[in-house]
Amino acid sequence: MKIAKQFFVLCDTSMVRFKNRYLLTEWRWHDGRVDESLTDSVILGILRQCVAVNFGDAGSGAAHSSVAVKYWNATTGLGVVRCGRDVHREVWCGMTLLRDVKGRSVTVRVLHNGGTLRSSQAAALRHSREAYERMEKRGAVRAEAARKGSSAAARAIDSLQP
Repeated sequence: MKIAKQFFVLCDTSMVRFKNRYLLTEWRWHDGRVDESLTDSVILGILRQCVAVNFGDAGSGAAHSSVAVKYWNATTGLGVVRCGRDVHREVWCGMTLLRDVKGRSVTVRVLHNGGTLRSSQAAALRHSREAYERMEKRGAVRAEAARKGSSAAARAIDSLQP
């Protein structure tokens, strides 16, 4: 009886916690245009496809259930991607190897790798403000629109639920 209790305690899955990584990504389009048709569900499909292309069925199967896009801003190209801790390097590598989306050339960089959503939120706020400032200096948006966009992005990032 004592052995059965110990076995049950070892096999109880409710004690195991799913550990995540949150990757703050920046998508830079080489033509400089903003594409509002790219939503978080489209980005999720692109991420799953690039992991499948680069790591095959085994990598795709391991990453499929754990990858999720928590935040996406098409204007700044910033996104927060949640993935499992055991496959975060494959997801990161797949994003880095991505070169073309919908016939447009793109470069994807991982700006922050965090273990909690809160740390990724802080990094996303910082980078979002910097992105709107860069756009304002380039003349891509007016100062008023940059302030509105920055505050709207800050509200969206703050509303992320862990």
